[in-house]
Amino acid sequence: MTEAALSLDHAKFRRQPEVRPGQILDAAVKVFTDRGIAAAKLEEIATLAGVSKGTIYLYFHSKEELFREVVRQKVVPLLALADEGVTAESATAALRASLEHHWTYMDRDDAEGWVRLALLELHKFPDLAQFYRDEVVNRSNAVLFGIIERGIAAGEFRPIDADAAVMMIKGILLTHVIWCGAHSPNPAMRAKPRDQILHDITDFVLHALRPVTPVAATVFE
Repeated sequence: MTEAALSLDHAKFRRQPEVRPGQILDAAVKVFTDRGIAAAKLEEIATLAGVSKGTIYLYFHSKEELFREVVRQKVVPLLALADEGVTAESATAALRASLEHHWTYMDRDDAEGWVRLALLELHKFPDLAQFYRDEVVNRSNAVLFGIIERGIAAGEFRPIDADAAVMMIKGILLTHVIWCGAHSPNPAMRAKPRDQILHDITDFVLHALRPVTPVAATVFE
């Protein structure tokens, strides 16, 4: 290796300590979404982050701890942004904003891999699964539950089991992430404009929640 190459290689490992955790977390997101938790290797994360494997252990004692920190610093803040619309004047407006914000972060390049990981693999790691439910799923569901309950109380939404409504809405969102992702078997869904997908989801959900209008009785003489 040339002297210049050695100098460049050493420079990668002389980065400021406060920068390294962020670089490691960014790399971990990529590897976790591409490989899943079980197949993710710290060596690969280290290479992608431009640090040594030993450097990772300076900040994170295990792959599981690294996953938890990815959730805390990379996933939870996105949920916080998605929750900004809940203060809208009406429940309908709040739900529109919530769907838009959730779709914005679910439409990221790494979202498909993350959804597959959460739905298909996380149950194999009970401690991480419980952590993810507490930090992400339960919090997100509670916000959506509150919007639906507010809409029912105000007469904007029909009386419905709010928990069931949350599950239906989340199911629609998560399924669309997979259907529209790079690995989707449906080319038409992959090619569909993202704004149109959000419009379709929002239109369907609001129609499903809309109060039922009584049908006028037909009088036969």
